[in-house]
Amino acid sequence: MHLELYLRNESLSLCGRDHLSFRSYYIPVKDVVDGDLCEAFNALPPAKQRTIAADLDRTPADVAKKLEDIRNKIL
Repeated sequence: MHLELYLRNESLSLCGRDHLSFRSYYIPVKDVVDGDLCEAFNALPPAKQRTIAADLDRTPADVAKKLEDIRNKIL
């Protein structure tokens, strides 16, 4: 999911480290969707949401709907 790439660049980690380094500190992960990071999209200001969604050729509503679908599929 390319959304993760955009969100890694937009938000800073609470500990001040690179998000990918933080997530793979103990065990490097591959081919795993970082749900916590993706859910951060909904907390972004609307202008940032529009910018990221436009880069993905989607609307913010499309991205939010996809995140909701993924969340509901897991639950």
